[in-house]
Amino acid sequence: MKGRPDCPRCQGRGVILDPDPLKPARICGCTPEGQQDAAEVGLPARYREADFTRFWKWWNNAQASHARTLLDRVGDLEDLLARPLDEVGEVEGREELGKLLQALRRRPEHGIRPAGAEGLAQWATSGKHRFRHGWELWWIHGPAQSGRSTLAAAALRAWSERTGRSVRYVSVRALSQAIKDAYYDVRSYQNQAFQSVRDLIEPLETPGLLLLDDWDRMDSDIRVAAALAQLVDHRYSEELPTLLTAAVPPEALERREGHPLARLDDASLLERLRGAERVEMVPALKPWIDRLARP
Repeated sequence: MKGRPDCPRCQGRGVILDPDPLKPARICGCTPEGQQDAAEVGLPARYREADFTRFWKWWNNAQASHARTLLDRVGDLEDLLARPLDEVGEVEGREELGKLLQALRRRPEHGIRPAGAEGLAQWATSGKHRFRHGWELWWIHGPAQSGRSTLAAAALRAWSERTGRSVRYVSVRALSQAIKDAYYDVRSYQNQAFQSVRDLIEPLETPGLLLLDDWDRMDSDIRVAAALAQLVDHRYSEELPTLLTAAVPPEALERREGHPLARLDDASLLERLRGAERVEMVPALKPWIDRLARP
């Protein structure tokens, strides 16, 4: 068994040796044996080739028209942090802004990449990230065509290659329909295999990393929300990492009138979602520069 010669995890051996001699070696994700079949992972064809290198290139091209404008405002942000507190007041997120500006001095592209995406990439490729709430949960949000699903698929692939563990991709919209079909009350009735809700949810409880794409597109049926809440609760209890993508942040879903998650009245679930690490599909500098423009 041979690994990729440039693989930083196995150095071409094809296996990853654990620092603990009592733990067995793992097959590296860079080997054919260590890679899951695309059908097993569930990734649509559109995302099967996604990786961070391709994503950064696409993102940089998409942002090229206004990248210079954003970088030209870095000096204004540095001035903001340098001014006395009694003059500007407390700057919310001061520490985060300081870290971003420090990273920009080394590599300007940090300011153009999506807000929070650097942390996601570091976690997926090296396992290094400090989660504020303990559980490895990521919430990636942005409008349609913003690249959120592609970025999540790149993280899924990098994490699998690093750990050698199983991963799964699930479209929440498709899963919602399958759950509804399991109740036999859907006009289209597609449950030809007579699967129960348990049959649908159980296989998603155990993968090393699960990507739930378009979380905000779950069906309004309260039974769908209950099944998805059960899935998230199980992965939280087992401390299994999970990626969620949506068009909006979790707080925005809670405010939607009649949203099934709000109707569940599950405060613990909502708190966990709010506590997820965030990636917003806008250049990292943009939210800070927008603040400068506010009176």
